[in-house]
Amino acid sequence: MSVQAWQPPRRIDAIDFWLRSRLLATAHALRETLRPSARRWTAGTSHALADAPVLAQYRTPLWTDGRADEFPLVAGKVQNLRVARGAFDAVEVPAGEVLSFWRQLGRPGAWRGFVQGRELRGGCVVPTLAGGLCQLSNALATVASRAGFELVERHGHTARIEQAGEPGSDAVDATVFWNYIDLKVRARHAWRLEVELTGAELVLRIRSRGASSAPFVPVTMRRSNEETAAALPVARGCLSCDQTACFRHRPQVDVGPQGLTVALLDAWTPEFARYLREEHPRAQRMQPVPMRLAFWRRPATGWHREPAALAPQAPWTASLRRALWQRLWARRAGRRQASLIDGQRWLAQAFAARLKPEHTHLVVEQSLLPHLQRLGALDGRNVVVLASALPMAEIERRLDEASRRWPDDATLRDFRADPSLVRAESMALARASVIVTPHAEVARQLAALAPLAVLRKLEWALPRAKTVARTNSNLPLVVFAASALARKGARELAAALQGWPCRLRVLGSASDDARLWQGIGHVEHMNWRGDWLAGADVVVLPAHVEHAPRALLRAVAAGVPVVASTACGLGAPSGVREIAPGDVEALRTALRAACAS
Repeated sequence: MSVQAWQPPRRIDAIDFWLRSRLLATAHALRETLRPSARRWTAGTSHALADAPVLAQYRTPLWTDGRADEFPLVAGKVQNLRVARGAFDAVEVPAGEVLSFWRQLGRPGAWRGFVQGRELRGGCVVPTLAGGLCQLSNALATVASRAGFELVERHGHTARIEQAGEPGSDAVDATVFWNYIDLKVRARHAWRLEVELTGAELVLRIRSRGASSAPFVPVTMRRSNEETAAALPVARGCLSCDQTACFRHRPQVDVGPQGLTVALLDAWTPEFARYLREEHPRAQRMQPVPMRLAFWRRPATGWHREPAALAPQAPWTASLRRALWQRLWARRAGRRQASLIDGQRWLAQAFAARLKPEHTHLVVEQSLLPHLQRLGALDGRNVVVLASALPMAEIERRLDEASRRWPDDATLRDFRADPSLVRAESMALARASVIVTPHAEVARQLAALAPLAVLRKLEWALPRAKTVARTNSNLPLVVFAASALARKGARELAAALQGWPCRLRVLGSASDDARLWQGIGHVEHMNWRGDWLAGADVVVLPAHVEHAPRALLRAVAAGVPVVASTACGLGAPSGVREIAPGDVEALRTALRAACAS
């Protein structure tokens, strides 16, 4: 077919194509039922070749192979690749066995998450359900060819996308159509397929410990001529074609040339709120419903103080389920942290279900990140991370170190995440394009974990607070700005205060260990009530892990001296003395110096 020979498609031709394709698909399904030519390989169940050398790799762009005015179809294509990736990633195929594209993927349907993408048909790029999967089949055929595998079955396109195909490249053209136009691959040795969607590319890798002694010759079926992909005519696009009378014509959808930005949020902080207002003022919002007795009242601050056009989407079911679940386990030692992770997973699932193909840029709060990575919702999208915590692996390392120092304190062993979740968080952080955080220690850790990301360090937002006048009491008042937990440094503080006449005010709840504060003259517990800064000489938090030092920020704003560990992430502003976590001597020295100043 040439460009000059192209004629507008007719409805009768479309009906004829539909009838013939259904007949061929039914006949093929019957043949495969009676005598299957390939089996389906379960993804992710075997890891025998996970560390094998990479035999071949192929990268292809996701977003630059289509016209700007056909962006909705390109976005639909990327969404279909997200859904299909799970069927192919981490598949291990034994020696001599066949990998069939359609047997492996299964029937694509809307119930599985497939959407309207683009399909080459009759010289046109037409909208169709699950369109765009040919990019995956092309990449699979190309990487298999590079690895020297046999292409048992392959079919070529009769046209090409305008920006697709590089003259002189070794890319292999392989179209698929359910279920009788298939791509089948076979190798003489066992091999593993890995499929990855970065923010800009589709990446396929083949791993194997064997190598073919002589490469197979690629096979092409049903190609009536010997034209290369670069010589094929350019297909017309339904959303950019001037044939508006065509029955396939679709009106353009204005989502912008780069798609839409959406912020996936879990909690409100003034630093991140300010960042979103300044950097992403038009971003859509998804956030949980605040479960208060008067949740229908409009709060003075929060994510939902936004224009009506940007009103956030709130998953009621997931929010209510999470609130009840966390209330159930709030006071159960060893289960509270697990309940928080459960709630984050439910919220991430609700957000992922609401994401649309045109959501190409995500601003994601860190707590949701590993769950979205597991769901594949980050695939093919640009990701900005609102980092509010240390990586889970680092949290566990710090608590393990503290547990070796205080082996009798069981609370230091409460936080333990599933290893697969820890890996998912590391993978998600590594793919971030920008990491935003006000926390100095989080910024330092993530700079090493995600070296390719742009690190944006925010300034802490100090609350409004009245200046606190220090009393002339003979016994200085030390305020511990947390509950009496070992991970907050309670053990180190108790050791540092031994033999020093002072008064201790614990801002949060008391410890389960009645002997914790023995040897300290006067101890009071505020339980987060009252004016806890009144009369304070110094506010202290020698935590091993602390992600939200709000009490310390209030003390800084009130002009009260602060002694804090570097884990609190304040960055040593004026009036703050920083020490290393677990250093009792340095803590004792800093406390006495702060009270004497």
